Amino acid sequence: MTATTGQGPAGGSLEAKVIGVTGASGDLGRSIVARLEQAGATAVGCDLREGAGVEGCDVTERASIDGFVKRIIERHGRLDAMVAGAGVVERSPAIDLEEASWSRVIGINLTGAFHTAQSAARAMAGRGGSIVFIGSWIGVAPARDLMSYCVSKAGIDMLARCLALELAPRGIRVNVVAPGVVEAGVSAQIFREAPERRREMEQVIPIGRLSQPDDVSDCVEFLLSERSSYVTGTTLVVDGGIRLAHAGG
Repeated sequence: MTATTGQGPAGGSLEAKVIGVTGASGDLGRSIVARLEQAGATAVGCDLREGAGVEGCDVTERASIDGFVKRIIERHGRLDAMVAGAGVVERSPAIDLEEASWSRVIGINLTGAFHTAQSAARAMAGRGGSIVFIGSWIGVAPARDLMSYCVSKAGIDMLARCLALELAPRGIRVNVVAPGVVEAGVSAQIFREAPERRREMEQVIPIGRLSQPDDVSDCVEFLLSERSSYVTGTTLVVDGGIRLAHAGG
């Protein structure tokens, strides 16, 4: 089973929409799927890691993502939106960064997002729809030892703007949600094991707390809904203001 019919209240912001979500097995992906279902959508998740309600899919392989989109349409009759959330982080000083690591991060985060968006756009052509990428605040402000990740997420911003320009006449909107420091996945584990690092980070973030997955998934819902019907080609940075502190040194 790869989909769950939304149980949100009648008249929800995404009532009766069919939405694909890549990267659905992680903490953030699960939060996005749950939020879309609460808003009345049928969310169909895929990831390299299969799990309950999540089917296998490799976004770096065009045939794999095309197959995911095809199965959605076969089962549900259409595709209304896609969330491109698959991503990976690998740390290395820039001078020591190995080509294989660079290629892996760019391949999943940027090329995989391109595959996902193009396949979804082809399926939505003639009907209209919406695509949301998951970017990052460090696609806007660079960070040490994360060059490949920063570059991949900066590329997401331009990918979204290019697609938004070309797909607008087809009725397809394209936007980015760029999270800050989210208490999810590896980050959540680090902060549990080293509470002093959590306190240090909270002191840096102007809003004074780490982001929770719901902070991100609420914004994804907004950009997929008709409440944002006049919004396209935009990166919504959801970082608690950390990029401002980062820019200030």
